[in-house]
Amino acid sequence: MSSRKTILSVIQPTEAQPSGRLPVALLSGGTWSFLQKGLDLKDVLEKPELAAPVLEEVNQTVQSDIIWPGSGYHNLPVHVFGGKLKFREHGNIDIIQSAFASLADLDKAEVSLLDKHPWIVSVRQMIQEVNQRSGAEYLIGTSSWGPFTLAGQFYGVENLLGGLYKDKAGIRALLDFITELCYQYLAPAIVRGAKLISIAEPTASGDLISRRHFDEFVAPYLQKLIARLKQDGALIALHICGNIQDRVGLAPDLGVDLLSVDFKVDLSKAAHELAGRTALAGNLNPVLLREGTPDSIARETTRILQEAGNWPRFVLMPGCDVPARVPLENLQTFFAIGRQWQKSAA
Repeated sequence: MSSRKTILSVIQPTEAQPSGRLPVALLSGGTWSFLQKGLDLKDVLEKPELAAPVLEEVNQTVQSDIIWPGSGYHNLPVHVFGGKLKFREHGNIDIIQSAFASLADLDKAEVSLLDKHPWIVSVRQMIQEVNQRSGAEYLIGTSSWGPFTLAGQFYGVENLLGGLYKDKAGIRALLDFITELCYQYLAPAIVRGAKLISIAEPTASGDLISRRHFDEFVAPYLQKLIARLKQDGALIALHICGNIQDRVGLAPDLGVDLLSVDFKVDLSKAAHELAGRTALAGNLNPVLLREGTPDSIARETTRILQEAGNWPRFVLMPGCDVPARVPLENLQTFFAIGRQWQKSAA
């Protein structure tokens, strides 16, 4: 059974009969993948034809069941609407100036600007070409910030969080605009072959906002975005960094097909909350991937598998995006331990 069918049998159980092998995948990892070939995110934006052969070749070394063209570019829409970015030499893209100085800037913002920007065109080209080369064997995914997190990138996280108390109407107007922007950014990726859309909402973590604010300012906009993307034929992954134990159980009602959690979340409790209604992924600490040894990574991966490896709807993944400087040997160890477990448990 192909990698694509193996992971779809867990994310979308009607797609195929379970293969007996536990899926193993990266979560995003675009920056790390390009760095293996001496490239950064800006290099590939300027020459998008480089992406497909690099991602294909690098994936042969780790054998992730998902390939993620377009990951690492979450902040590009901020630049399209006037914000200023900084491309790290070895990392993702930082925002050094938000797009909106005030919520009055909403009045002059037009979502159609996205389609006109050459960098957005480049990202879409990457997705299409990766799907043409690798889509028959691997599940093709891409990713974006969710509405709440992208709103913070556009307006400033402090302004966003302060507005939850001081200007609820203004924040709702911002979130309405950003939700539409997220859809217009992601929908063309589905047409070009991205079957799995990963939505990242780190600003919606329990480490930053309460469950009450999550229910009021995150869930409605996520639900609206997810519903539209699923109507277009996508499967939806959701990743929220940090401690989200009090909101794990919301994933099925939001329409999430795969919930990715980090090392702060107890997998057993999360699986109990989900009760098989949504697939669960996680949750090796990315810091351990970067700083640990192959032996320490093997031990921790084995512990995760002993806890979760036999669950019918589980995907072994790092607990977040892979840091750019993770040694190749460490990731290969992670994947090898996962595949050995799968073979012995089949």
